[in-house]
Amino acid sequence: MTRAVLALLLLAACDNKPAEFSGVGPWRFGHTTLDNIKGGVCQPTELGDGRKGTWCFAQQPFKIAKSVAEVDLYFLGSEKTAPLIEIQLKVRGCHEDEVEQWMRTAFGVPIDNKANRAYWKNSFLWAAAMLPSDPGRCIVHFLPLSENTEIERIKQL
Repeated sequence: MTRAVLALLLLAACDNKPAEFSGVGPWRFGHTTLDNIKGGVCQPTELGDGRKGTWCFAQQPFKIAKSVAEVDLYFLGSEKTAPLIEIQLKVRGCHEDEVEQWMRTAFGVPIDNKANRAYWKNSFLWAAAMLPSDPGRCIVHFLPLSENTEIERIKQL
């Protein structure tokens, strides 16, 4: 077998791998910056570990399963180039089984599952679904893998 044929076979094998999500909706870790946010309200905030950040809320709602979620975005810093470090979806009127099925369809089998929460991880992000976080409400957190402190904080919620 020639090297060219072997290279084509390896390339074809790579193409069969399902694509992994690096975010949800129009928001992508490693790409979305504060400058990309054109709607909603953004204001300075202090992140859980004391770093300065920007919280953007009242974003375009996002459909998750059969429900609509409010979207909160968190950025590291306040400059236009500040990177996205968390996407938070607040699903009101949440049907836990539908949200979990939506997550399984998009992100596969959870890496861990507890009483009212499930966790996912791929090459780009870590996700936690609080099912429910409060009666009739689910919260889904998405963070880039680099946000270890926030990931640990969310695990403790």
